[in-house]
Amino acid sequence: MTDWHELEERRFVKQVAAAAERIVRGEPSTSLIIVAPPRTLAALRSDFHPDVKLRIVAELAKDLTRHPVGDIEKHLRDE
Repeated sequence: MTDWHELEERRFVKQVAAAAERIVRGEPSTSLIIVAPPRTLAALRSDFHPDVKLRIVAELAKDLTRHPVGDIEKHLRDE
């Protein structure tokens, strides 16, 4: 049986990894902080291009998708 949610999550991870690669290629001095739920974060780690991995300065394994930007900033400061 096909798990459509799993397939969509995989497609999303690939899109995010590709977007991160475009960002670091366009802005060579860019540093990245990656925030994602633990399972998604693990998938991203395996899909990130080595150039992206070099730019990651911090990771936060939390689902903050429903939080306002101010709350996300607080989580980043507290970690």
